[in-house]
Amino acid sequence: MPRDVEGARDLWQHDKYHFQKWAVEQADGFVTTKRTADGGIDGRLYFAVAHDQPLESMVLEVKGGNPTIADVRDLRGVLEREDALMAGLIIMDGLGERKDRNFRKEMASAGVVELWGNEYPAMQMLTVQELLDGQRFETPTVMGKHTREPRMPGLPA
Repeated sequence: MPRDVEGARDLWQHDKYHFQKWAVEQADGFVTTKRTADGGIDGRLYFAVAHDQPLESMVLEVKGGNPTIADVRDLRGVLEREDALMAGLIIMDGLGERKDRNFRKEMASAGVVELWGNEYPAMQMLTVQELLDGQRFETPTVMGKHTREPRMPGLPA
């Protein structure tokens, strides 16, 4: 089990599937059982949107190498065709300033999901280091609580 980015990189170089599995689990997700032809889904996060409705999900894609804007666009396509409210991309390393800006612009074009008066980005991205530091995707929790403080209507975020 990697404890740092170098350990995660070593795992990715030796066994890409187990790296994906590890990264999804670090994000508190559930791993997709398919090893190949997974349709761009390495895992899912599940959360409740209402007490009387079925669980919803965030599809997760893991990229250990050099992710491209095409990967972001492919993930957006997965989000649009799958039964999911959100999509999350886990990448090994941070991106350069220009690439980060382009990725975030493309992700922002997917819009937001509003649940319980809170808005969550429909597409999000985390690095392995951010996961190791305890950061998680912004979603409501299964218990109906939020991973960030709810905003009061009319007040800025």
